[in-house]
Amino acid sequence: MNPRATKIAHWCAAVLVGVGAGSGYASEPRTPIKHLIVVIGENVSFDALFATYSPPRGQTISNLLSRGIVTPEGLPGPRYLEAAQWRYHTAEPTYSLSLIAEKPYEKLPAPTLVGTYDPDTLIWHGAVPDPRFESLTSNGPYSISRYAPQDRNAGVTTGDPVHRFFQMWQQTGGSNQSLHRYTWVATTAGRGADTPNVTASAPGQGGEVMGFLNMTEGDAPYFRQLAEQYALSDNYHQSIMGGTTANFIAIATGDVARHEQDGQPTRPPETQIEDPTPATDTANFYRHDGTHGGSYIRCDRPDPGADAILKILQQRRVKPNCAPNTWYLVNNYEPPFLPDGTDTPAEPQTFIYPPQTLPNIGSALSAAGVEWAWFTGGRDLKALVSDPLYAKARMLAKRDAPDASEEQLRAETDKIARGLVYNNSGDPLVSFPAVIHGPDAKRLQDLGIFYQAIDRGSLPSVSFVVPKNIDSGHPGYSATARYEAFIEDLLGRFAKQPALWADSAILVTTDEGGGSFDSGYIQMLDFFGDGTRIPFLVISPYARQGFVDHVYQDHASILKFIEYNWGLPPLSDRSRDRLPNPVVRPEDPYRPINSPAIGDLTSLFDFKPR
Repeated sequence: MNPRATKIAHWCAAVLVGVGAGSGYASEPRTPIKHLIVVIGENVSFDALFATYSPPRGQTISNLLSRGIVTPEGLPGPRYLEAAQWRYHTAEPTYSLSLIAEKPYEKLPAPTLVGTYDPDTLIWHGAVPDPRFESLTSNGPYSISRYAPQDRNAGVTTGDPVHRFFQMWQQTGGSNQSLHRYTWVATTAGRGADTPNVTASAPGQGGEVMGFLNMTEGDAPYFRQLAEQYALSDNYHQSIMGGTTANFIAIATGDVARHEQDGQPTRPPETQIEDPTPATDTANFYRHDGTHGGSYIRCDRPDPGADAILKILQQRRVKPNCAPNTWYLVNNYEPPFLPDGTDTPAEPQTFIYPPQTLPNIGSALSAAGVEWAWFTGGRDLKALVSDPLYAKARMLAKRDAPDASEEQLRAETDKIARGLVYNNSGDPLVSFPAVIHGPDAKRLQDLGIFYQAIDRGSLPSVSFVVPKNIDSGHPGYSATARYEAFIEDLLGRFAKQPALWADSAILVTTDEGGGSFDSGYIQMLDFFGDGTRIPFLVISPYARQGFVDHVYQDHASILKFIEYNWGLPPLSDRSRDRLPNPVVRPEDPYRPINSPAIGDLTSLFDFKPR
């Protein structure tokens, strides 16, 4: 064999070995990106953050400002009435997407304090009116900082709007063509019929769903700086109409968690099957809904609630992608295992979803020999002891149980501290026995290990990074300014490692929109979503500078980019990463004409030789 033929043969063998399952050899990246870092915050819609962002010259954007809904000052614009919120009623006492408008609100219902309002005192306020918004008279989007000025150092928390599966379908109608429903749904469905101290007459919700940060008046200055310097998507979406657990599972699998046993679908307990039928004498308050009640849905048949969605999908000729005899988890339950791999303790009012067997990106990367890790803040309980929040957790434990023994006090402190810091929904691979009980368990690590790796100038090829709860930006106990500070610190560490920065890409997003209003188009992909737009930034030497990307993307786009870059196949024949890239008409870059279609993020990069 001549030398050239020998070289070609060796190259072919290397390629085959590199992409083969279980080969133990890593594929060479297809692009200059050798280190991909995926940072996932919490509960911010695109308009809630970028409502008044104006991109650099030559770029266009779709937001409240560009649509004329608000002015640069955050005041009502010439098309403000497009986002005015209306009261609705349904024609029948069942869950419906065909809502009948009655009349607009005179003003938005008062925002409420839901969650830990003060991170310094950790006081749980419950669902009570937020006195800072007493003078709120608008009916539509409003600038939060006019009522609750943002603290550049610590940030200011607001209430946490409800964001569950059936609610979000009602709010958006599946396409978000009508922008009038957000407040009505939030105020009538409340926080769930099984949630303590919340009733149909006092759902604990208000107009916080319509609030946004105003970049033109100085809010979210670091996110604005990053958008001006790097690449921003104004068409990136949460995958599932629902909350944190469902969307983190989607980030890891491109699919939806299921109720199963030994890998086979099983029926959940009756009380855990979601029933969005309105309770008696209410407009829309669901019978079983949310973390303290039903969260499983079967959608291969017209069950309560499911039938309304299946009908609209049929009208739009969209396949539901629902496996037979399968119940899917679309809201928030506890994972089956703790970070150390032991079973999650069963406690009253604690709902635990079963171990998962879905194909996942971690196992796929390992099979291809690509190094990866999932870093989650607060994962390491030993490291928590030195966290300032630990002392506050001990204070709360002692307050709640003044006569507890030292051992009991320590156990309760550990539990409270972990709840304050560790996002167990944001650590989805802990629920996969093949990961947590196999050799890949070592790849599920604490955030502190991630920082140490950066400081050494060495990272895995793919890193998923989830902040501590307190830094996540989650309304109720965090704030956008805290998430900004987290990102700024992270990029500051990269600045000290120029060699690492030179071949890295940092993707910054959130798990979902948290029920906040958003004006963007939604593509009906299947029964589960898509969901509303959320922020998405690519920070990298290879990001298109000051660019706003309009290609339709969602969480599966992250999977598609990983697969594109390292030569991996789609995870399964039903996962979203199998979908084609969008094809659009020049006059409408936001809506794929080959729907369902999902981008692979490459449109946000510039890989031309430099």
